[in-house]
Amino acid sequence: MSLKYRDEREPIYTCDRVVHSETIQALEKDMQGVKISMQNRGLNVDVNKLSALIDGVRLDKDKIRDSLYENLHLKGKVNLNSARDIALILSSQLGVKLRKSRTGRYIANRRALTDFNNPVTQEISQYRNLERLLSTLKGLYTATDKKQGKVSCIYTDDCPSGRLYTRDYNLQGIPELGRTVIYADEGCTFILADYDSFELRIISALSHDKYFKDCWAKGLDMHKKAVSDMKGIPYELVTDKERKLGKMLGFGLSYGQEAAGLARNLRTSIHQAEKLIKAYKSNIPEIEAFKQETIEKARSTGFAETYFGRRRFLPDIISPNIVARKKSERQAVNTRIQGTAADIVKFSLVALHKAGFKIDTMLHDGILVTVPEGEVEDSIERIKVIMETELEGLKLIVSCKTGKWWSDCYAKPGRESSPK
Repeated sequence: MSLKYRDEREPIYTCDRVVHSETIQALEKDMQGVKISMQNRGLNVDVNKLSALIDGVRLDKDKIRDSLYENLHLKGKVNLNSARDIALILSSQLGVKLRKSRTGRYIANRRALTDFNNPVTQEISQYRNLERLLSTLKGLYTATDKKQGKVSCIYTDDCPSGRLYTRDYNLQGIPELGRTVIYADEGCTFILADYDSFELRIISALSHDKYFKDCWAKGLDMHKKAVSDMKGIPYELVTDKERKLGKMLGFGLSYGQEAAGLARNLRTSIHQAEKLIKAYKSNIPEIEAFKQETIEKARSTGFAETYFGRRRFLPDIISPNIVARKKSERQAVNTRIQGTAADIVKFSLVALHKAGFKIDTMLHDGILVTVPEGEVEDSIERIKVIMETELEGLKLIVSCKTGKWWSDCYAKPGRESSPK
């Protein structure tokens, strides 16, 4: 698949009340058939297995609830999903006080609970995680057509960046455990084609960055290389924990994360987070210049634009309110990067659809297709030819994983996640 940059002289059209280029207008027209095809196709659900999973999660949740009631001597009706109830329990039983938000409400999210490093708060956190998981699995069960054993969803273009989202049922938000009950057609196999380091490759391509390109050209792990250069330690001595820091900084680069957000994620001071961000950015001056140019262009035009001409209007980009202005600045950069990624995924969906592939669904940077068991290797080769395009001379790499069950596509090598 070859992609062409939108010429500045190309006319622009109105699409869904937003002005887009002719390239995007044609893409969205082609996407209508793809969305209808995915919606009509749906995914196979093992209803009995899903029902058993729901029962198992409910049992685990009830065991934790009973343990908490017994150990804390709780009586009456206590809502373990209520921040207020949890705050009262922790204060009266353990002498632990939860912080309050600016609005005066108790903060009892997973991060707040795990910060205490207490067996009770850990159990409460586990209970709430299971409650959310149970709700999601029950939602999948409700959305599944029991006679056909199929679940379908509606694909929407409500996101300003152009990303395709799902609703009724939200397949993109399905938990890992939920994927273990979704299987390929008889005699067929799933292929999950996923872009590698997608948004980081896009920002590297658009900014004509040298640092990341050199990492990929040498076959190095970019996150390990970044930490190696930041800390001045040999590449081969970078630990997995240190690599996670590099990965967090890298994805923060794509999503416009600032020091306060990084400090919360690392549980460190804002000053330390600022030092880490500064050290990380020192190796990528082209990317920082590109981000600033993107913001300045949005400020002068009033909108941000993807590589292919999808526009997002940002009236607050010149707002005197610093919070609103900073948010629009992040949206300008995100539109340029994530919006371009969304466009490329849509180009791939259209090309795969025209090539005759049975597309099951798409998940942000990945596409799930079903192919006959005897055509897996040939199909992977064809998929890569279609999806692995070049952007400003940088190849966008696609990795493909296979499995009879959707969860198999996420399993580590040598381990089947859901034997049938």
